[in-house]
Amino acid sequence: MPALSTLNSWKMARINLSEQQAEIQYATWIKILIDLISPQNLYLVGGRGVAKSTEILAERSMAVIYDMPRASFAFVSDTYVNLLTNILPQIFIGWERKKFYVDYHYIVDKEPPSIWKRPYVPGTYYKHTISTFNGCKFFLKSLDRPSINAGISVAHQFGDEAKYLKKDKLNRLFPTLRGDATLLSRSHYFMGQTFCTDMPNPALGDDGWILEMEKKMDKDTIVKIIQTAFIVNEIQLELVNALHQDPPLKPGEIDKLKRNLYKWKQRLIRIRHASTFFYIVSSFANCDVLTLDYFENLLETLGMEEFRTSVLSLPGSLQKDQRFYFSLGERNFYYDGYNYEFYDRFGLREPITQSSKGLRYCRHDKPLEAGFDAGNMMSLLIGQDQGKTMRALKFMYTLVPDFIEQLAAKFLDFFQGHQHKVLELYFDRSANQYAAAKKDFASQLKRAIEIRDGKRTGWIVMLMSLNQRNIEHWQEYKLVNEMLSGHNPDLPAIAIDAFECKELKSSLELAPMDKSKGRIVKVKKSEKLPVPRLPLESTNPSDAFKYWICRKKFFQILKGKTVLQGDPKVR
Repeated sequence: MPALSTLNSWKMARINLSEQQAEIQYATWIKILIDLISPQNLYLVGGRGVAKSTEILAERSMAVIYDMPRASFAFVSDTYVNLLTNILPQIFIGWERKKFYVDYHYIVDKEPPSIWKRPYVPGTYYKHTISTFNGCKFFLKSLDRPSINAGISVAHQFGDEAKYLKKDKLNRLFPTLRGDATLLSRSHYFMGQTFCTDMPNPALGDDGWILEMEKKMDKDTIVKIIQTAFIVNEIQLELVNALHQDPPLKPGEIDKLKRNLYKWKQRLIRIRHASTFFYIVSSFANCDVLTLDYFENLLETLGMEEFRTSVLSLPGSLQKDQRFYFSLGERNFYYDGYNYEFYDRFGLREPITQSSKGLRYCRHDKPLEAGFDAGNMMSLLIGQDQGKTMRALKFMYTLVPDFIEQLAAKFLDFFQGHQHKVLELYFDRSANQYAAAKKDFASQLKRAIEIRDGKRTGWIVMLMSLNQRNIEHWQEYKLVNEMLSGHNPDLPAIAIDAFECKELKSSLELAPMDKSKGRIVKVKKSEKLPVPRLPLESTNPSDAFKYWICRKKFFQILKGKTVLQGDPKVR
């Protein structure tokens, strides 16, 4: 239904009246509902295509800007890189759609014009901040850079992709949610939060903390807010009609309507204070725009399980079987792998190209190693043997129809700045097939990395697994779990970048084991899933990990064992 914009509905109504024009905007029913309620705290679980970032987060942040001039706010993410490359660009797109323009309504990375208002809490640092014309300031906070959160005081914080935010780390940010109540407490947004996400799936390693926020919602209060908001909306429409009717109402009657509107708006503000709205909505909330073809295509490409969570917003039904990588734990992951001296050089509206220079633990003067698994999903795990630690630095992949050339291009672009251009490539015996005719996948990848567009790239790829025998599941099971456990001092520890190798992390956590027939087997049925689901749900990434780890020297180190039968021959 047509509705006045709720960024500050009374101000918008006055502007439209003075210009003698009406502004009609399309909005989904969930967007209209959120605008009507406009709670202090909003927690939304929405399916794909609901426009959580470009519509809901963007417009709600604008509403907070207008309602709390000169206040400070924060955008929160799991990693600073995710905030810079994914979340903020979507917010800026949403602001642009709402006619909230850069260099006119807001400015980034530099001190705002002298005629603009300044925040209540002054500061001289503007790099990676957003300043608005009415004195508001946005800070960027991420769970992987806790040091930048120190000393920041904000009146409201926003976050997208909440399923990636770990509750224990997120709780450490909440103390920064404060402010001067004497200046800002009139706004019902003061000390509030706005978080959106699609449905968390714990089986994929997502954190479901946002689902617990439903307990904080008082449904009776939400109903009262909606009822009061409808009354305010009706009075506003009555006032608009009264000002345009012929003959017009007398000034005294217009003033009476304005006083009535003011009274009900104050009631609405009071009831919105300390309110929490939690809601789960499917992608069908935006079906008029997305069309039925969109949903049919998603069902076909995602499969029913992913469709249930990502589109229908239903809890995941994936069950964890007995895990193949049973020794895998938090000790095997690190969360401080970004070199922010590299990323801090970019402005918030500059295109940011991710690079190996942004990896804190990459030794750029040493060779790289990679495990390679071929198939519908081409998986490449890049790491380094750093003595006491086998460090997984970056996971990259392609899905059909993309193939080896595209995978090589990803590698070359990301590691363009690497100094020691040697890649030791480990792979399975299927990649060796047709080697004599130089048509095997490993040789194709080697050539695609060494030669690009007919020119030498400077990289040398060493094929480390030529003529190897098959690595049996039980061999991988024994060696890898021994290394993951960290109990064998003669074997290096395994450290995996949790953010740059998120597909590998998910694959290792989900890979099931079966030993019902008297032998240990990694169950690989997940490799038959629809192609878009392979990166996070299949065992493909774990196989690239397998070829990287299962080396002759590590098998020899196993206590009480020499080289195991069938161990790969590496040269």
